[in-house]
Amino acid sequence: MWKKSLCSVSIALMVSQPLQAANSTIETLLQDVITHYPAIKTAYIQVAKAQQENLKIQGQLGWQLGAQGAFNKEVSLFGSPVDQTIVGGNLSRLLESGDRMSFSASVKYEDAEESFASLPNPATSSELKFEYIKPLGKGAGNIEYNNALQNARASVDIESAARQQLLDDMATQVIELYLAAINTNLQIENTRASIKRTQKLSRFINDRLKLGIVEDKDQLQTDAQLESQRAQLSALQLAWTQQKIAINRLTGKTWNNPLTMSAPGFTYNKAMTPESEIISVVQNSSQIKQLDSLIAIAENQIKIQRQNKKDQLDLKLYIGNKTSDGDSTAGDVSNSDVVAGVQLDFKQSVDQTADNAALYQAQLERGLHLQNKKLLLDNLHFDLASLLAELKAVNNSIKAYQRSKRAEVKKLKDAEQRYKSGRIDIDQLLQFENQLSATDLSLNLQTMELQQRLMKLALIKGELWKNIKLPVYDFENDDTIIGEDL
Repeated sequence: MWKKSLCSVSIALMVSQPLQAANSTIETLLQDVITHYPAIKTAYIQVAKAQQENLKIQGQLGWQLGAQGAFNKEVSLFGSPVDQTIVGGNLSRLLESGDRMSFSASVKYEDAEESFASLPNPATSSELKFEYIKPLGKGAGNIEYNNALQNARASVDIESAARQQLLDDMATQVIELYLAAINTNLQIENTRASIKRTQKLSRFINDRLKLGIVEDKDQLQTDAQLESQRAQLSALQLAWTQQKIAINRLTGKTWNNPLTMSAPGFTYNKAMTPESEIISVVQNSSQIKQLDSLIAIAENQIKIQRQNKKDQLDLKLYIGNKTSDGDSTAGDVSNSDVVAGVQLDFKQSVDQTADNAALYQAQLERGLHLQNKKLLLDNLHFDLASLLAELKAVNNSIKAYQRSKRAEVKKLKDAEQRYKSGRIDIDQLLQFENQLSATDLSLNLQTMELQQRLMKLALIKGELWKNIKLPVYDFENDDTIIGEDL
Protein backbone atom coordinates (compact mmCIF):
# COMPACT_ATOMS: atom_id res chain seq x y z
CA MET A 1 0.00 0.00 0.00
CA TRP A 2 2.84 2.37 0.85
CA LYS A 3 4.25 1.74 -2.64
CA LYS A 4 1.11 3.32 -4.14
CA SER A 5 1.60 6.31 -1.88
CA LEU A 6 5.24 6.52 -3.02
CA CYS A 7 4.17 6.55 -6.67
CA SER A 8 1.70 9.35 -6.01
CA VAL A 9 4.45 11.33 -4.27
CA SER A 10 6.75 10.96 -7.27
CA ILE A 11 4.02 12.05 -9.68
CA ALA A 12 3.10 15.00 -7.48
CA LEU A 13 6.72 16.15 -7.32
CA MET A 14 7.09 15.95 -11.07
CA VAL A 15 3.90 17.92 -11.66
CA SER A 16 4.92 20.63 -9.20
CA GLN A 17 8.11 21.52 -11.13
CA PRO A 18 8.72 23.06 -14.59
CA LEU A 19 8.35 20.60 -17.42
CA GLN A 20 11.82 21.37 -18.78
CA ALA A 21 13.52 20.37 -15.53
CA ALA A 22 15.61 17.20 -15.45
CA ASN A 23 14.22 14.35 -13.37
CA SER A 24 16.77 13.75 -10.60
CA THR A 25 17.01 10.50 -8.66
CA ILE A 26 19.51 9.70 -5.95
CA GLU A 27 21.62 7.87 -8.56
CA THR A 28 21.74 10.80 -11.00
CA LEU A 29 22.53 13.21 -8.17
CA LEU A 30 25.40 11.03 -6.96
CA GLN A 31 26.70 10.71 -10.51
CA ASP A 32 26.66 14.49 -10.98
CA VAL A 33 28.33 15.12 -7.62
CA ILE A 34 31.09 12.58 -8.32
CA THR A 35 31.79 14.26 -11.64
CA HIS A 36 32.04 17.68 -9.98
CA TYR A 37 33.35 17.00 -6.45
CA PRO A 38 37.07 18.08 -6.29
CA ALA A 39 37.93 16.03 -3.18
CA ILE A 40 37.24 12.79 -5.07
CA LYS A 41 40.09 13.45 -7.49
CA THR A 42 42.36 14.08 -4.51
CA ALA A 43 41.43 10.66 -3.10
CA TYR A 44 42.23 9.02 -6.44
CA ILE A 45 45.61 10.79 -6.47
CA GLN A 46 46.38 9.30 -3.05
CA VAL A 47 45.59 5.81 -4.37
CA ALA A 48 47.75 6.36 -7.47
CA LYS A 49 50.56 7.62 -5.26
CA ALA A 50 50.34 4.52 -3.05
CA GLN A 51 50.42 2.27 -6.13
CA GLN A 52 53.78 3.73 -7.13
CA GLU A 53 55.31 2.57 -3.86
CA ASN A 54 55.10 -1.02 -5.08
CA LEU A 55 57.12 -0.13 -8.17
CA LYS A 56 59.66 1.72 -6.04
CA ILE A 57 60.22 -1.36 -3.91
CA GLN A 58 60.44 -3.66 -6.94
CA GLY A 59 63.11 -1.30 -8.26
CA GLN A 60 65.36 -2.37 -5.36
CA LEU A 61 66.02 -5.60 -7.27
CA GLY A 62 67.21 -3.75 -10.36
CA TRP A 63 70.82 -3.58 -11.47
CA GLN A 64 72.84 -0.78 -9.87
CA LEU A 65 75.69 0.74 -11.83
CA GLY A 66 78.57 2.54 -10.14
CA ALA A 67 81.78 4.18 -11.33
CA GLN A 68 84.86 5.63 -9.65
CA GLY A 69 87.79 7.76 -10.76
CA ALA A 70 90.69 9.07 -8.70
CA PHE A 71 94.12 10.69 -8.94
CA ASN A 72 96.35 10.25 -5.89
CA LYS A 73 99.77 11.39 -4.75
CA GLU A 74 100.96 8.53 -2.55
CA VAL A 75 104.11 6.95 -1.13
CA SER A 76 105.10 3.45 -2.21
CA LEU A 77 106.15 0.65 0.14
CA PHE A 78 109.73 1.68 -0.39
CA GLY A 79 109.14 5.28 0.59
CA SER A 80 109.23 6.63 -2.94
CA PRO A 81 106.58 9.18 -4.07
CA VAL A 82 104.19 7.74 -6.65
CA ASP A 83 101.40 9.18 -8.79
CA GLN A 84 98.30 7.01 -9.09
CA THR A 85 95.43 7.19 -11.54
CA ILE A 86 92.50 4.85 -10.83
CA VAL A 87 89.41 4.17 -12.91
CA GLY A 88 86.80 1.57 -11.96
CA GLY A 89 83.21 0.50 -12.21
CA ASN A 90 80.79 -2.01 -10.73
CA LEU A 91 77.43 -3.58 -11.49
CA SER A 92 75.47 -5.06 -8.58
CA ARG A 93 72.04 -6.46 -7.90
CA LEU A 94 70.04 -7.59 -4.88
CA LEU A 95 68.16 -10.83 -5.54
CA GLU A 96 64.67 -11.63 -4.30
CA SER A 97 66.18 -14.35 -2.09
CA GLY A 98 68.26 -11.76 -0.23
CA ASP A 99 71.50 -12.78 -1.92
CA ARG A 100 73.60 -10.12 -3.62
CA MET A 101 75.90 -10.41 -6.60
CA SER A 102 78.21 -7.92 -8.20
CA PHE A 103 80.67 -7.50 -11.05
CA SER A 104 83.53 -5.06 -10.66
CA ALA A 105 86.44 -3.94 -12.79
CA SER A 106 89.24 -1.45 -12.13
CA VAL A 107 92.39 -0.18 -13.82
CA LYS A 108 95.24 1.50 -11.91
CA TYR A 109 98.20 3.34 -13.41
CA GLU A 110 101.22 4.09 -11.15
CA ASP A 111 104.29 6.22 -11.89
CA ALA A 112 106.94 6.33 -9.14
CA GLU A 113 109.83 8.80 -8.98
CA GLU A 114 112.32 5.97 -8.26
CA SER A 115 112.43 2.57 -9.97
CA PHE A 116 113.49 -0.78 -8.59
CA ALA A 117 115.06 -3.51 -10.63
CA SER A 118 112.33 -6.15 -10.20
CA LEU A 119 109.32 -3.83 -10.24
CA PRO A 120 107.82 -2.27 -13.37
CA ASN A 121 107.64 1.51 -13.47
CA PRO A 122 105.40 2.97 -14.68
CA ALA A 123 103.00 0.07 -14.08
CA THR A 124 99.42 -0.69 -15.11
CA SER A 125 97.32 -3.17 -13.14
CA SER A 126 93.72 -4.30 -13.58
CA GLU A 127 91.25 -6.37 -11.63
CA LEU A 128 88.06 -8.10 -12.76
CA LYS A 129 85.98 -9.76 -10.05
CA PHE A 130 82.63 -11.47 -9.56
CA GLU A 131 81.33 -11.56 -5.97
CA TYR A 132 78.35 -13.39 -4.50
CA ILE A 133 77.09 -12.77 -0.95
CA LYS A 134 74.60 -15.14 0.67
CA PRO A 135 73.10 -14.18 4.07
CA LEU A 136 72.75 -17.19 6.38
CA GLY A 137 71.37 -15.33 9.39
CA LYS A 138 69.90 -11.85 9.37
CA GLY A 139 68.71 -10.92 5.87
CA ALA A 140 68.14 -14.51 4.73
CA GLY A 141 65.05 -14.76 2.54
CA ASN A 142 65.00 -10.98 2.05
CA ILE A 143 62.15 -10.59 4.52
CA GLU A 144 62.41 -6.81 4.47
CA TYR A 145 61.87 -6.70 0.71
CA ASN A 146 58.96 -9.15 0.70
CA ASN A 147 57.30 -7.44 3.66
CA ALA A 148 57.82 -4.07 2.01
CA LEU A 149 55.92 -5.35 -1.03
CA GLN A 150 53.11 -6.58 1.21
CA ASN A 151 53.07 -3.26 3.08
CA ALA A 152 52.89 -1.39 -0.23
CA ARG A 153 49.85 -3.44 -1.26
CA ALA A 154 48.32 -2.86 2.18
CA SER A 155 48.92 0.88 1.78
CA VAL A 156 47.05 0.81 -1.54
CA ASP A 157 44.19 -0.99 0.22
CA ILE A 158 44.20 1.65 2.97
CA GLU A 159 44.05 4.52 0.47
CA SER A 160 41.38 2.71 -1.56
CA ALA A 161 39.33 2.22 1.59
CA ALA A 162 39.82 5.89 2.50
CA ARG A 163 38.61 6.81 -0.98
CA GLN A 164 35.53 4.63 -0.53
CA GLN A 165 34.93 6.17 2.88
CA LEU A 166 35.05 9.61 1.27
CA LEU A 167 32.54 8.48 -1.36
CA ASP A 168 30.26 7.03 1.34
CA ASP A 169 30.48 10.21 3.44
CA MET A 170 29.69 12.29 0.38
CA ALA A 171 26.77 9.99 -0.49
CA THR A 172 25.42 10.39 3.05
CA GLN A 173 25.43 14.17 2.65
CA VAL A 174 23.78 13.92 -0.77
CA ILE A 175 21.09 11.60 0.62
CA GLU A 176 20.34 14.03 3.45
CA LEU A 177 20.05 16.97 1.06
CA TYR A 178 18.06 14.89 -1.43
CA LEU A 179 15.53 13.71 1.16
CA ALA A 180 15.29 17.15 2.74
CA ALA A 181 14.34 18.56 -0.67
CA ILE A 182 11.79 15.81 -1.23
CA ASN A 183 10.31 16.36 2.23
CA THR A 184 9.99 20.05 1.48
CA ASN A 185 8.16 19.22 -1.75
CA LEU A 186 5.92 16.83 0.15
CA GLN A 187 5.01 19.60 2.57
CA ILE A 188 4.38 21.96 -0.37
CA GLU A 189 2.01 19.47 -1.99
CA ASN A 190 0.33 18.77 1.34
CA THR A 191 -0.19 22.49 1.94
CA ARG A 192 -1.53 23.00 -1.59
CA ALA A 193 -4.01 20.17 -1.07
CA SER A 194 -5.13 21.78 2.19
CA ILE A 195 -5.51 25.13 0.46
CA LYS A 196 -7.72 23.56 -2.20
CA ARG A 197 -9.96 21.99 0.42
CA THR A 198 -10.13 25.26 2.38
CA GLN A 199 -10.91 27.25 -0.77
CA LYS A 200 -13.71 24.83 -1.59
CA LEU A 201 -15.08 25.28 1.92
CA SER A 202 -14.71 29.04 1.65
CA ARG A 203 -16.77 29.14 -1.56
CA PHE A 204 -19.46 27.04 0.09
CA ILE A 205 -19.58 29.36 3.13
CA ASN A 206 -19.63 32.44 0.93
CA ASP A 207 -22.64 31.09 -0.95
CA ARG A 208 -24.42 30.34 2.34
CA LEU A 209 -23.44 33.74 3.73
CA LYS A 210 -25.24 35.48 0.89
CA LEU A 211 -28.34 33.55 1.80
CA GLY A 212 -27.92 34.46 5.48
CA ILE A 213 -27.65 30.82 6.52
CA VAL A 214 -24.19 31.09 8.16
CA GLU A 215 -22.57 33.74 10.29
CA ASP A 216 -19.72 36.09 9.36
CA LYS A 217 -17.40 34.42 11.85
CA ASP A 218 -17.43 31.21 9.76
CA GLN A 219 -16.18 33.11 6.76
CA LEU A 220 -13.60 34.98 8.85
CA GLN A 221 -12.23 31.79 10.41
CA THR A 222 -12.03 30.07 7.04
CA ASP A 223 -10.27 33.06 5.47
CA ALA A 224 -7.83 33.21 8.41
CA GLN A 225 -6.90 29.54 7.95
CA LEU A 226 -6.54 30.05 4.21
CA GLU A 227 -4.12 32.96 4.72
CA SER A 228 -2.14 30.94 7.25
CA GLN A 229 -1.84 28.09 4.76
CA ARG A 230 -0.72 30.46 2.02
CA ALA A 231 1.93 31.95 4.32
CA GLN A 232 3.15 28.44 5.14
CA LEU A 233 3.27 27.61 1.43
CA SER A 234 5.35 30.72 0.71
CA ALA A 235 7.88 29.77 3.42
CA LEU A 236 8.12 26.21 2.08
CA GLN A 237 8.66 27.46 -1.48
CA LEU A 238 11.50 29.66 -0.22
CA ALA A 239 13.07 26.66 1.52
CA TRP A 240 12.76 24.63 -1.68
CA THR A 241 14.47 27.40 -3.67
CA GLN A 242 17.37 27.41 -1.21
CA GLN A 243 17.67 23.62 -1.36
CA LYS A 244 17.57 23.67 -5.15
CA ILE A 245 20.43 26.19 -5.22
CA ALA A 246 22.41 24.03 -2.79
CA ILE A 247 21.90 20.94 -4.96
CA ASN A 248 22.88 22.80 -8.14
CA ARG A 249 25.99 24.08 -6.41
CA LEU A 250 26.95 20.58 -5.27
CA THR A 251 26.48 19.16 -8.77
CA GLY A 252 28.25 22.02 -10.54
CA LYS A 253 25.14 23.36 -12.28
CA THR A 254 24.03 26.98 -12.55
CA TRP A 255 22.24 28.28 -9.47
CA ASN A 256 18.89 28.64 -11.26
CA ASN A 257 19.04 25.30 -13.08
CA PRO A 258 15.51 23.81 -13.03
CA LEU A 259 15.28 20.66 -10.97
CA THR A 260 12.70 17.94 -10.43
CA MET A 261 13.12 15.55 -7.53
CA SER A 262 11.96 11.99 -8.08
CA ALA A 263 11.17 10.06 -4.90
CA PRO A 264 13.33 6.96 -4.23
CA GLY A 265 11.83 3.53 -4.72
CA PHE A 266 13.89 1.14 -2.59
CA THR A 267 12.00 -1.96 -1.50
CA TYR A 268 11.65 -3.10 2.08
CA ASN A 269 12.10 -6.82 2.68
CA LYS A 270 10.68 -7.85 6.04
CA ALA A 271 12.67 -11.12 5.89
CA MET A 272 15.97 -9.25 6.44
CA THR A 273 17.81 -10.08 9.67
CA PRO A 274 21.13 -8.94 11.15
CA GLU A 275 22.53 -12.42 10.57
CA SER A 276 21.59 -12.40 6.88
CA GLU A 277 22.92 -8.91 6.19
CA ILE A 278 26.01 -8.61 8.42
CA ILE A 279 28.33 -10.49 6.03
CA SER A 280 27.83 -8.05 3.16
CA VAL A 281 28.06 -5.09 5.56
CA VAL A 282 31.41 -6.29 6.95
CA GLN A 283 32.77 -7.08 3.50
CA ASN A 284 31.90 -3.58 2.30
CA SER A 285 33.11 -1.73 5.42
CA SER A 286 35.93 0.69 4.58
CA GLN A 287 37.00 0.82 8.21
CA ILE A 288 37.31 -2.97 8.43
CA LYS A 289 39.40 -2.98 5.25
CA GLN A 290 41.69 -0.32 6.69
CA LEU A 291 42.09 -2.19 9.97
CA ASP A 292 42.83 -5.46 8.15
CA SER A 293 45.57 -3.67 6.20
CA LEU A 294 46.99 -2.10 9.36
CA ILE A 295 47.00 -5.52 11.05
CA ALA A 296 48.90 -6.96 8.06
CA ILE A 297 51.46 -4.14 8.24
CA ALA A 298 51.92 -4.69 11.98
CA GLU A 299 52.43 -8.43 11.45
CA ASN A 300 55.03 -7.70 8.77
CA GLN A 301 56.80 -5.38 11.19
CA ILE A 302 56.85 -8.17 13.77
CA LYS A 303 58.55 -10.45 11.23
CA ILE A 304 61.15 -7.79 10.48
CA GLN A 305 61.89 -7.15 14.16
CA ARG A 306 62.28 -10.88 14.80
CA GLN A 307 64.69 -10.99 11.87
CA ASN A 308 66.66 -8.08 13.30
CA LYS A 309 67.22 -10.05 16.53
CA LYS A 310 69.13 -12.70 14.59
CA ASP A 311 72.93 -12.72 14.29
CA GLN A 312 74.39 -11.65 10.98
CA LEU A 313 76.27 -14.41 9.15
CA ASP A 314 77.19 -13.82 5.51
CA LEU A 315 78.93 -16.25 3.16
CA LYS A 316 80.97 -14.44 0.52
CA LEU A 317 82.30 -16.10 -2.61
CA TYR A 318 84.41 -14.36 -5.22
CA ILE A 319 86.42 -15.19 -8.31
CA GLY A 320 88.27 -12.94 -10.66
CA ASN A 321 91.43 -12.09 -12.52
CA LYS A 322 94.30 -9.69 -11.78
CA THR A 323 96.81 -8.42 -14.27
CA SER A 324 99.87 -6.18 -14.07
CA ASP A 325 101.95 -4.75 -16.92
CA GLY A 326 104.95 -2.44 -17.19
CA ASP A 327 108.64 -1.97 -17.92
CA SER A 328 111.44 -2.71 -15.48
CA THR A 329 115.23 -2.66 -15.70
CA ALA A 330 115.08 -6.41 -16.15
CA GLY A 331 112.67 -6.20 -19.07
CA ASP A 332 108.95 -6.15 -19.77
CA VAL A 333 106.66 -7.49 -17.04
CA SER A 334 103.22 -8.95 -17.80
CA ASN A 335 101.35 -11.06 -15.27
CA SER A 336 97.81 -12.46 -15.24
CA ASP A 337 96.47 -14.54 -12.36
CA VAL A 338 93.13 -16.02 -11.38
CA VAL A 339 91.99 -15.12 -7.86
CA ALA A 340 89.22 -16.70 -5.81
CA GLY A 341 88.16 -16.95 -2.23
CA VAL A 342 85.56 -17.85 0.39
CA GLN A 343 84.80 -15.65 3.38
CA LEU A 344 82.49 -15.79 6.39
CA ASP A 345 81.41 -12.58 8.11
CA PHE A 346 79.79 -12.77 11.55
CA LYS A 347 78.27 -9.97 13.57
CA GLN A 348 76.32 -10.19 16.80
CA SER A 349 74.51 -7.49 18.72
CA VAL A 350 75.50 -7.74 22.35
CA ASP A 351 72.74 -5.44 23.60
CA GLN A 352 69.33 -6.32 22.12
CA THR A 353 67.32 -3.93 24.27
CA ALA A 354 66.36 -1.77 21.30
CA ASP A 355 65.41 -4.79 19.17
CA ASN A 356 63.30 -6.28 21.96
CA ALA A 357 61.54 -2.95 22.50
CA ALA A 358 60.84 -2.59 18.77
CA LEU A 359 59.42 -6.14 18.63
CA TYR A 360 57.20 -5.55 21.66
CA GLN A 361 56.06 -2.25 20.19
CA ALA A 362 55.07 -3.97 16.93
CA GLN A 363 53.17 -6.64 18.87
CA LEU A 364 51.31 -3.96 20.81
CA GLU A 365 50.47 -2.21 17.56
CA ARG A 366 48.96 -5.39 16.16
CA GLY A 367 47.03 -5.96 19.40
CA LEU A 368 45.66 -2.42 19.24
CA HIS A 369 44.36 -2.90 15.69
CA LEU A 370 42.87 -6.30 16.58
CA GLN A 371 41.07 -4.73 19.53
CA ASN A 372 39.78 -1.88 17.35
CA LYS A 373 38.55 -4.39 14.78
CA LYS A 374 36.68 -6.38 17.43
CA LEU A 375 35.04 -3.18 18.69
CA LEU A 376 34.15 -2.11 15.16
CA LEU A 377 32.63 -5.51 14.32
CA ASP A 378 30.47 -5.29 17.44
CA ASN A 379 29.38 -1.76 16.51
CA LEU A 380 28.56 -2.80 12.95
CA HIS A 381 26.44 -5.68 14.20
CA PHE A 382 24.52 -3.55 16.71
CA ASP A 383 24.12 -0.65 14.27
CA LEU A 384 22.77 -3.03 11.64
CA ALA A 385 20.37 -4.61 14.13
CA SER A 386 19.19 -1.13 15.16
CA LEU A 387 18.72 -0.09 11.53
CA LEU A 388 16.67 -3.19 10.71
CA ALA A 389 14.56 -2.66 13.82
CA GLU A 390 13.94 0.93 12.74
CA LEU A 391 12.94 -0.26 9.28
CA LYS A 392 10.40 -2.64 10.77
CA ALA A 393 9.03 0.03 13.10
CA VAL A 394 8.74 2.65 10.35
CA ASN A 395 7.08 0.16 8.03
CA ASN A 396 4.50 -0.62 10.74
CA SER A 397 4.08 3.11 11.31
CA ILE A 398 3.32 3.62 7.61
CA LYS A 399 0.59 0.99 7.76
CA ALA A 400 -0.87 2.67 10.83
CA TYR A 401 -0.83 6.09 9.15
CA GLN A 402 -2.52 4.61 6.09
CA ARG A 403 -5.35 3.33 8.27
CA SER A 404 -5.45 6.65 10.10
CA LYS A 405 -5.63 8.60 6.84
CA ARG A 406 -8.59 6.53 5.61
CA ALA A 407 -10.34 7.22 8.90
CA GLU A 408 -9.55 10.95 8.70
CA VAL A 409 -10.93 11.16 5.17
CA LYS A 410 -14.18 9.52 6.27
CA LYS A 411 -14.35 11.75 9.36
CA LEU A 412 -13.85 14.93 7.28
CA LYS A 413 -16.47 13.94 4.73
CA ASP A 414 -18.93 13.22 7.51
CA ALA A 415 -18.10 16.54 9.19
CA GLU A 416 -18.68 18.41 5.94
CA GLN A 417 -22.14 16.88 5.64
CA ARG A 418 -22.95 17.68 9.26
CA TYR A 419 -21.73 21.25 8.85
CA LYS A 420 -23.89 21.71 5.79
CA SER A 421 -26.84 20.56 7.81
CA GLY A 422 -25.86 22.86 10.68
CA ARG A 423 -25.10 20.14 13.19
CA ILE A 424 -21.46 21.21 13.93
CA ASP A 425 -19.56 24.50 14.07
CA ILE A 426 -16.91 25.65 11.62
CA ASP A 427 -14.24 25.27 14.34
CA GLN A 428 -14.71 21.53 14.44
CA LEU A 429 -14.76 21.23 10.66
CA LEU A 430 -11.48 23.17 10.33
CA GLN A 431 -9.99 21.02 13.07
CA PHE A 432 -10.85 17.87 11.12
CA GLU A 433 -9.33 19.41 8.00
CA ASN A 434 -6.10 20.12 9.85
CA GLN A 435 -6.02 16.61 11.27
CA LEU A 436 -6.38 15.09 7.80
CA SER A 437 -3.66 17.35 6.46
CA ALA A 438 -1.32 16.43 9.34
CA THR A 439 -2.00 12.71 8.95
CA ASP A 440 -1.43 12.83 5.18
CA LEU A 441 1.85 14.70 5.68
CA SER A 442 2.97 12.29 8.41
CA LEU A 443 2.24 9.34 6.10
CA ASN A 444 4.37 10.83 3.32
CA LEU A 445 7.19 11.79 5.69
CA GLN A 446 7.19 8.30 7.22
CA THR A 447 7.42 6.87 3.71
CA MET A 448 10.55 8.99 3.18
CA GLU A 449 11.87 7.89 6.58
CA LEU A 450 11.63 4.31 5.35
CA GLN A 451 13.41 5.23 2.13
CA GLN A 452 16.13 7.05 4.05
CA ARG A 453 16.89 3.94 6.10
CA LEU A 454 16.71 1.68 3.05
CA MET A 455 19.23 3.93 1.29
CA LYS A 456 21.47 3.82 4.35
CA LEU A 457 21.31 0.02 4.28
CA ALA A 458 22.09 0.00 0.56
CA LEU A 459 25.04 2.31 1.22
CA ILE A 460 26.65 0.26 3.99
CA LYS A 461 26.18 -2.89 1.87
CA GLY A 462 27.78 -1.20 -1.16
CA GLU A 463 24.66 -1.65 -3.30
CA LEU A 464 24.11 2.07 -3.81
CA TRP A 465 27.19 2.29 -6.05
CA LYS A 466 26.24 -0.53 -8.43
CA ASN A 467 24.66 1.81 -10.97
CA ILE A 468 27.14 4.66 -10.46
CA LYS A 469 30.02 5.11 -12.89
CA LEU A 470 33.11 5.97 -10.87
CA PRO A 471 35.68 8.30 -12.47
CA VAL A 472 38.85 7.11 -14.20
CA TYR A 473 41.88 9.42 -14.21
CA ASP A 474 45.02 9.37 -16.35
CA PHE A 475 47.44 11.16 -14.06
CA GLU A 476 50.51 10.36 -16.17
CA ASN A 477 49.18 12.55 -18.97
CA ASP A 478 47.61 15.18 -16.72
CA ASP A 479 49.86 18.24 -16.76
CA THR A 480 47.86 19.85 -13.99
CA ILE A 481 48.96 17.02 -11.67
CA ILE A 482 52.40 15.93 -12.89
CA GLY A 483 53.53 19.31 -14.22
CA GLU A 484 56.02 17.77 -16.63
CA ASP A 485 56.72 14.55 -18.50
CA LEU A 486 58.13 11.60 -16.59
